[in-house]
Amino acid sequence: MKILVFFLSFSNILLSQDVRYLDEIFENINKTEDVVYGNAPDLPFIFFFEWNTQDIDLDMDIYEPENDLESNRPVIIFLHTGAFFSGNNELDDVTDLSIASAKRGYVAVSMNYRLGLNVLSSYSGERAVYRGVQDLSAAIRYLREHNEELRIDPNKIFIWGSSAGSFIGLHLAFCDENERPESTYGSLSDPDLGCIDCEGNNYNHSSKPQALVSCWGAIGDLSWIDSNDQIPTILFHGTADPIVPFESGYPFTIDIALPLVHGSNLIYNRLIEQNILSELHAEDGELHEYWGAVNGNWFNGPNEYFDQIKNDAYLFLYEQIYNNELGDINNDSEVNILDVISLVNIILNTYETNDTYDINEDGHINILDIINLVNIILG
Repeated sequence: MKILVFFLSFSNILLSQDVRYLDEIFENINKTEDVVYGNAPDLPFIFFFEWNTQDIDLDMDIYEPENDLESNRPVIIFLHTGAFFSGNNELDDVTDLSIASAKRGYVAVSMNYRLGLNVLSSYSGERAVYRGVQDLSAAIRYLREHNEELRIDPNKIFIWGSSAGSFIGLHLAFCDENERPESTYGSLSDPDLGCIDCEGNNYNHSSKPQALVSCWGAIGDLSWIDSNDQIPTILFHGTADPIVPFESGYPFTIDIALPLVHGSNLIYNRLIEQNILSELHAEDGELHEYWGAVNGNWFNGPNEYFDQIKNDAYLFLYEQIYNNELGDINNDSEVNILDVISLVNIILNTYETNDTYDINEDGHINILDIINLVNIILG
């Protein structure tokens, strides 16, 4: 009875509290546009060889909560879709995700990266991905260099990519310098693209992220994923995707000389083999960008999958932010009523979760875990 009275007495508080990084706790956000993070040689829209480049500034938009007093905030970098020949950092989906993330307390970055792809050349396709990897590396190194003024945690930088943006995220996370595709070294008519961290800016920091969200992406070589790459990864993919294969195949389904790639199902299997923390959310029969977008712009969307993907992804990232001990749900080094509030909100919002919140270790996250947590508090 004492436990029940304790729980009921806080019921109104429990129902009204939101959890930072899981729920939208801020009403308004600030957006800083066109922040230059680097400069690099860019290709013209139509090209035959890659020597005819012009240096351009690489920029990003930064979204953050209005009137946020927190410092050392985690970052999510969003990379847009567009098959490496279209798209920008203001497409509908990455813009809405950036706003949603800032309202949850993140610093959100929606970045532009260099485009340029000859769809009739696997050589060009590999180089297009690699230039994007270099740009993402430059963006991460810029953020780590300026972490104090941006009030961000340089050790909590996450990547969230859609389609081509996911290709970039996966390749940066798991492809090391000694695994560069041969095409990136160039030929008689095309320049050597240089090392992964050698373009964009000269900041000397690691370019590896702390976690990755991949929406309908793929990777060029599964062997690049090895046990040294302990980067937690959550993957979303429609099993009937005709643009990026769920299993293995060519982009756009047909072999038009683009390189063979390996999709989310095979990536997930490889991650599990290498003991890398990972989740796969495969939607049976769904197509590309199944959250209701076409090439990054809403088309009969956003739909219910958009909310589901957000909830799953934010929870996954939340678990990377906090390394919780039993009962310390909010990771403040104390087990108290605030942890009960956090656990109740997780249950009420039907977030999928892992064993971190299974206090009684019965394989389910429910009211019994709240009762056990209250017991821990009451001693």
